Amino acid sequence: MNPQKYLPSWVIILLIVILSTIPPFSTDMFLPALPEMVKYFHTTEAVLNITLYGFMFFQAVSMLILGPISDKYGRKPILTLSIIAYIITSLLASVAPTIETFIICRMIQGAASGGMLVVSIALVKDCFEERVRNTIFTLTVVLGVIGPVASPVLGAYLIEAVNWQSTLAFPGLLTVICLIITLLFTESLPADEKLTGSLPSVFKRMIWVCRHKSFMTFLIAMGLFSLPFMAYLAVSSYIFVEGFGVAKTTYSYMLAINAILGTTGMLALQKLTKGGSNKSMGVVVIIMSLVSSFVLLSVGYMNAAVCFIGTTFCVIAAFAARPYALGILMSQFDGDTGSVSSVFNFTLVFLGCLGMVAGTLPWPTYIIGLGACCLFAGVGASVLMYLTVKSKVQLKGL
Repeated sequence: MNPQKYLPSWVIILLIVILSTIPPFSTDMFLPALPEMVKYFHTTEAVLNITLYGFMFFQAVSMLILGPISDKYGRKPILTLSIIAYIITSLLASVAPTIETFIICRMIQGAASGGMLVVSIALVKDCFEERVRNTIFTLTVVLGVIGPVASPVLGAYLIEAVNWQSTLAFPGLLTVICLIITLLFTESLPADEKLTGSLPSVFKRMIWVCRHKSFMTFLIAMGLFSLPFMAYLAVSSYIFVEGFGVAKTTYSYMLAINAILGTTGMLALQKLTKGGSNKSMGVVVIIMSLVSSFVLLSVGYMNAAVCFIGTTFCVIAAFAARPYALGILMSQFDGDTGSVSSVFNFTLVFLGCLGMVAGTLPWPTYIIGLGACCLFAGVGASVLMYLTVKSKVQLKGL
């Protein structure tokens, strides 16, 4: 089904994978340097964290807008402009002289990454047949682990060898590969499938998707697991580096191991639940989140190893929920791929943004705050999953 003239399928998959790794590279690489950056910019942890959830918020808004626009004007123009904007703002962020400048660059960078991410999801449906889409979704998640696995480790080494600013420039340079591929890319959305009418009418299609109650209830249920996961990314350096006295390099390896275990757990759960395309996967990820909250709230304070074990269950839940939900939701509508991709990604990123804010609230400790986020996700998903299953309008494949 690959509609490309110059690019084979594996190059399209490579493009999708790199685009999927850009967000974790954008947020994870400089995590080991957060305490150092607080001193560099003469600011506070709360203000510096704006660069994390500000990035996520603008990424979410961007995806909500650019997905439907790509349904009308095509994938290539949106992807090209987003990549160029990301490259420029990444380089500017790496030389930002003040925290205010840095925050602005990060917000624009987040908006650009939103366009890249929403188009990458749409490309899966545009370029691959339905029978292999779930495999591609899983493959991109597995290969996309290169981002969370490599970025904190690479970031720690770059910080030691060069400086923390290099962790901002590196993703921008990596994205140049995507720009080269995109210039050779043939528009994947056929002319007869592009939405017609005015832009307001295009966005009405997205509103129509959002009015599907079972769709949105299930999406929010699975999206809730992004909340504790992003809270973990926002506070993990404060928990392990400052709280438990873990070295930056060791901390980066811990994040990498978290990602590896999250991927391994996701694949194991898919096998146990017969491909992860039924209700049992939803039940299992809920259990993972509740186990994480129990460990963190009861014994997470004891030492770094125990806390690490607790966070691993949270990571597995987040990793497993994404391809499971995406595979089901992308099969619900025809002709609204960009809108579905926008709503899906916006919801996950927005909930992740809320998680970053929630994780940095004035809890007694960051560990307690993280445990509370896991508990909220588990309980909330349980209620919403029950409502989805009992709904009169059933989802395909659930």
